[in-house]
Amino acid sequence: MERTAEELERGFQISHSTILATLRHLYDGERVWLDCLRTTAPGGKWVLPIGEAPRLTLRELRQMWPELWNGYVTWLEKLAKPEAELEAELFVSLPDRSVPLFKRRIVLRHVLDHSQFHRGQVVGMIRGLGYTPPTTSRADYWLAGGD
Repeated sequence: MERTAEELERGFQISHSTILATLRHLYDGERVWLDCLRTTAPGGKWVLPIGEAPRLTLRELRQMWPELWNGYVTWLEKLAKPEAELEAELFVSLPDRSVPLFKRRIVLRHVLDHSQFHRGQVVGMIRGLGYTPPTTSRADYWLAGGD
């Protein structure tokens, strides 16, 4: 069911306030961390971008998200020695000026956890509008024949 612009922009006082702003944040997080994983050599330093997520429309997000997800699949498939390369460490410069060292697998785990967390918030916002939200469980996706 298509949501109205008013519903997508209604403030809920949680997460990034609105459904659309939360989806933008979720997408942007997945985008910037893929950039980190793709472009940072082991032992290298990556700077977390600061600022607001691009103001994409719901239609743009729907169009762009599959390509982003495929970017993760492609990146993982290109790893010559996946187990060793996921253990490789990189420095991440954070907005608080700290520069912790993370294993790539930790970055990847963060992306998954961050996305799951915000999908749950979007589900709550959709329920707050009186609608039944789409399923967001990986198990439901697999049961429906997803890879």
